[in-house]
Amino acid sequence: MRKNSFFNLLAAALLFTMGACETDDIEPTIIVSLSSSQANLFEAGGSLSLNANLNAPAPSAVSVDLILSGSALGNGQDYTLSSNTINIPEGSQSASVVLNAVQDNLQEGNESIEIAIASATNAEIAENNNQLSITLEDDDVAATAQFILNEICYDPSNSALDGDANGDGVYSQDDDSFVELYNPSSRDFDLGGYEIWDDTTSGGSNEYTFPSGTIIPSMKALVVFGGGTPTGSFGGSTVLNAGSGLNFNNSGEVIGIKAPDGSWYLTFDSDALSGNPNESYTRNPDITGNFEQHGRISGITSLFSPGTKIDGTPF
Repeated sequence: MRKNSFFNLLAAALLFTMGACETDDIEPTIIVSLSSSQANLFEAGGSLSLNANLNAPAPSAVSVDLILSGSALGNGQDYTLSSNTINIPEGSQSASVVLNAVQDNLQEGNESIEIAIASATNAEIAENNNQLSITLEDDDVAATAQFILNEICYDPSNSALDGDANGDGVYSQDDDSFVELYNPSSRDFDLGGYEIWDDTTSGGSNEYTFPSGTIIPSMKALVVFGGGTPTGSFGGSTVLNAGSGLNFNNSGEVIGIKAPDGSWYLTFDSDALSGNPNESYTRNPDITGNFEQHGRISGITSLFSPGTKIDGTPF
């Protein structure tokens, strides 16, 4: 009897231990962010998609409610939206709605459409990339300057050829530094007379002046390398060579682009992100997103992508 009791107790202990080791799979936290197919909406027949993106396939259906504001008027006056709610089906990772411009003959100038996630069901709202600013581009007035900084490399890696951003087979801190600009408007733009400056908060210096007639085409990118012999297709983007290098510091400076009238058109604070990144900073998603270190983006192994989108495809 004692022997049987012993084995019965042993069997019960083993069953308890095995049961204690069993755990249910932990569902990942579902986070929703917002992106758009482009940064500008052209008044003349313009259309773009607003995308709700999840960090993992939805275990159950997700609904995302949008709120719109800005100087442009909705309700069919300046634009229409196919729906104020984006519904992501179970098992999917994204869905979209369509934003369309409404053509008129009023000289209103460019207007803004501010879009944000108001609420989400079955998902948490991302801390970043939860809102967008879209420019509604008026075709009844003269074109204005319209370009953004999409990627910048002020500290290329000095590990072998990991920092050879210009593709010429030689690493050079100043030559492989680059600035990538993107024109989100419906019109080509002449960058002639604009200047790239470094260390703007301490007086700084003019690193490169765009020659007259330098065109950044509509919805295309332009790259300025510090020097060397840029080699490759760079996604078909316009490629320029500063010649004498872009003498950017590895950190602790504000890089800027100055307009011909002497005003600052845009600036980039290298200290606001991190120092000595050994790679570029790029918008994620391209054009509309916040700046992130290139090689730290999920699914990306390259340290830069001059002239192309993050994944190496052309604009």
